[in-house]
Amino acid sequence: MHSDERRLVRHLAWVVVIKLLALGGLWWGLVREQRTSPDADAAARHLAATAPLPTPGDSR
Repeated sequence: MHSDERRLVRHLAWVVVIKLLALGGLWWGLVREQRTSPDADAAARHLAATAPLPTPGDSR
């Protein structure tokens, strides 16, 4: 492996580490304390719901 390739690999490894640390920090600061209690009835309604059918003139 040439020195340029090693430098690139080292640089990319640092970028990945920094991104993982940033994601972990965001999770720690914003998501960690969020708690939800699963509701079986609400989950069943959500899973049983169907998406509305598009109308003929709908351009979505």
